[in-house]
Amino acid sequence: MIKKLLLPLRSLMRTTTFRVAMAFAGLFAGFAILLLGFLYATTVGRLGLEADRFARQELSQLADIWQRQNVDGLNMEVIQRAARASDSLYVLVQPDGKVLSGNIDVVPLDLSQINKPDPNSALQPERAVSSGFSYERPDLETGKVERRRARGLFLAGPDGFGLFVARDLGPGLQIADHVARVIWMGGAGVLAFALIGGFMAARQAAGRVDELTRTTRAVMAGDLKRRAAVRTIRPGDGDEFDDLTEDLNAMLERIDRLVAAARTTGDSIAHDLRSPLTRLRAHLEGAAAKAQTTEDLRDAIEDALIQLDGVVATFNAVLRLSRLEAGEGGKLELLDVSLLLGQLADLFEPVIEEAGLVFTAEIESELMIMADRSLLAQSISNLLDNAVKYTREGAVRLSAKRLPANQMSISVCDSGSGIPVNQRDHVLERFVRLDSARSLPGSGIGLSLAVAIAELHGGRLVLADGLPSGDDFGLEARLILPLEA
Repeated sequence: MIKKLLLPLRSLMRTTTFRVAMAFAGLFAGFAILLLGFLYATTVGRLGLEADRFARQELSQLADIWQRQNVDGLNMEVIQRAARASDSLYVLVQPDGKVLSGNIDVVPLDLSQINKPDPNSALQPERAVSSGFSYERPDLETGKVERRRARGLFLAGPDGFGLFVARDLGPGLQIADHVARVIWMGGAGVLAFALIGGFMAARQAAGRVDELTRTTRAVMAGDLKRRAAVRTIRPGDGDEFDDLTEDLNAMLERIDRLVAAARTTGDSIAHDLRSPLTRLRAHLEGAAAKAQTTEDLRDAIEDALIQLDGVVATFNAVLRLSRLEAGEGGKLELLDVSLLLGQLADLFEPVIEEAGLVFTAEIESELMIMADRSLLAQSISNLLDNAVKYTREGAVRLSAKRLPANQMSISVCDSGSGIPVNQRDHVLERFVRLDSARSLPGSGIGLSLAVAIAELHGGRLVLADGLPSGDDFGLEARLILPLEA
């Protein structure tokens, strides 16, 4: 039972969140120790130095009296100073260790450990022994006995007498002790809260990580529809785990699309290329059986080459689309889209007018974006080709304009047969062709290629109603791209 409880705890202790919390707790503990050291140096240490300096001054004066007036004169001086002193402490002890005079009852030293000078030697104050001690004295205001701290010096004389002079460290030491206790208690409380907070934060973080781990393991097991739960209502309002979750879900969504496309690519290629390959084979068989002259064979071979070029073009388009969806290809550079669209308009205008359609171009000037010129030109060319292909009569319009939020739109609008609203998302997939388009040439990847190129440039492709076409509308294919700031 204990092992089962310790295993989750050990797992939490290994988390980065818990370690960061402990690191901050350690930093605070180090700061508390440094603060205590500084407090000691600026209070206790300073008070001790001042007490030692006072005691040496007093001891020097009393030693001079001791030398000039012997013990009797020293005793009288100690009695006088002890009577008028408040924070100064004096004790004169006899050779047998009993107190002769002073304002405290005992010398706070083990006199047996003091080296006694030779009886014939001179009095030497520089050999005084320093000591810090505690003593009790009554408070003058309340009358209560309180414990105080003091520091002093003891001087052993050659005559066997001893003199102890000390200085009370005063209430500052008590305040310093109180502050030190508060710091220690506060430090202990912070450490306790750090442990509890680190445990709770690590537990919450571990829960989020476990949720992401379960999601990734489910995806690895084959459940490509699995997504991690997002705990925010609006994107950008969550923490780093929410951002990671959103990015993970976006990645899984893209992987799901790529896998789905990969699963259907083979069938789609076989389906879309079966007819041209079957026609090519039949054409070659017919030519082999019916061709009478070299000219007939040459014509059959040229027709076969044209059909093979279409097959190769389809394969090349599939390859380029796969590379774009994998994030490969494309060299972005600053591009004047207005200039590029003007060139494409000049190129397609004769083709569109030859098809009996009215062509118009409405292009704003100085539309600058970061783009791959060849890819963007191919995408727009595919859209214009589709507009000409699926529009029997009416008009085709190419337009470009600025949009709010530093964006722009490139629109190819026609009055053709259009695409039903419920089919518009479907036709953006690879090799999808509606029944009405089966009889027309094409591979069914033009729109999906335009989608991939738009995403490569940080934009998107939107399909909407186009120009009026009788009682219905044609199709508008609109590229939304970010402008260069």
